[in-house]
Amino acid sequence: MHKAVFLDRDGTINAMVDTPSPGLVDTPATPEEFHLLPGVGEAVRTINEAGWLTVVVSNQPGIAKGRFTPSELEAVTRKMHDELARFGARLDAVLYCLHHPQAVREEFRVVCACRKPKPGLLLQGARALDIELAHSYLVGDRISDIEAGAAVGCRTVLVGTPERGTGGTGTKGGVVPDHSVSTLREAVNVILRGRQTHGHLS
Repeated sequence: MHKAVFLDRDGTINAMVDTPSPGLVDTPATPEEFHLLPGVGEAVRTINEAGWLTVVVSNQPGIAKGRFTPSELEAVTRKMHDELARFGARLDAVLYCLHHPQAVREEFRVVCACRKPKPGLLLQGARALDIELAHSYLVGDRISDIEAGAAVGCRTVLVGTPERGTGGTGTKGGVVPDHSVSTLREAVNVILRGRQTHGHLS
């Protein structure tokens, strides 16, 4: 079985996009709006070089909300792959939840098992890629990410800062991340230190 680093996308891999409402941000809707956060390309390459699988698990309700189309989401995903490739980095899988309980498009208006904090995306990735969840990590910028990782026994790393409304040591439902850091690069350093210290993830 393989070890993997599951990565949230928006706010972990790429920058969020400002909205017309002051203080509110959203996911990129077009390739032009998609920009890697500093150090992400190098961080993902380091995961690759360490022999771990890298799997994106991301809630993407923009189609359900009528904010962008499936082809636009596909174009943003291609941009993500292309930007990472510039650093010699790759993703082994990209898994999206497209549902939302208040979707304007009826076909996506469901209460699903894949929308984080539910762990369906991680379970899907584990089945498809033969991943040993107990020896893997989930890295994300929201407590809902941490809840999804904890639900399947992954170690968890929360990235971000309290100033932007993410990260820190906030808890929800008693779930606390195993580590809290500022960036994905720092998260990868934590993961690799764990491997070097213990020989495997515990």
